[in-house]
Amino acid sequence: MLVNTIYQMHHFTAPLCGTLFYMYVSQMLKMMYIENPFKHSSENMKSLCESCFRGFSIAHNALLSGFSGYICASLLKVVMEQGMVIKSVHFMSQPDIKNLILWFYLSKYYEYFDTFLLYMKGRNPIFLQKYHHVGAVICWHLCYIYDVDMIIYGTILNSGIHTVMYAYYLATLFKWDIRSMRMYITSGQMIQLATGVIMGAYYYRPPIESWENYSVILFFNVYIAGLMYMFGEFMVNNYWVKKNAVKEA
Repeated sequence: MLVNTIYQMHHFTAPLCGTLFYMYVSQMLKMMYIENPFKHSSENMKSLCESCFRGFSIAHNALLSGFSGYICASLLKVVMEQGMVIKSVHFMSQPDIKNLILWFYLSKYYEYFDTFLLYMKGRNPIFLQKYHHVGAVICWHLCYIYDVDMIIYGTILNSGIHTVMYAYYLATLFKWDIRSMRMYITSGQMIQLATGVIMGAYYYRPPIESWENYSVILFFNVYIAGLMYMFGEFMVNNYWVKKNAVKEA
């Protein structure tokens, strides 16, 4: 496949350029919408921009929820047909499966728009979100380039939770009052992260996986450990501390 050949030739160029692009656009949007917010000269123009922004937000979340659901279902079908095979380069040696991983990996670049949209709403994204987006691109990049089979299970877990998460964001755009679901979605994210860490570190340890690929898995796990710490802190501050504060008020 031509896209695979071109992609492998550039190797680290893609995640490096992607990260720089993410940081640059984030800084520009921060200046435009938070530090020096742009004011529309007419109400008609403001209304038009708000309508366009809402339309794009709806399309963005619907697209990512549907795409994630497709990837999750496709890979689950593969595992159901072939079984939970724990071997080096078993799944990643199959072109159709590797292409699914490629497209899911490329979608991690598009997910930068999660941050961009927050800036355009006038909100300053927390460090957790920035760490998440930059790290995900790098980790999926390494797993794709080095044919790390563990990424199949990681992608199933991640695409599954993303299907639900983006569907939740989509529902909130239509003013559905489902805020109580936030805690369960965050808990689901913690579970999928912990599951991925355990599976990667234990089941793919050498000699099942090469030391080179196992080092990629360990790098991925370090990234996940950071995510779990920040997600845990987020849950405590937003679901328990705030809840107790409301009760005391």
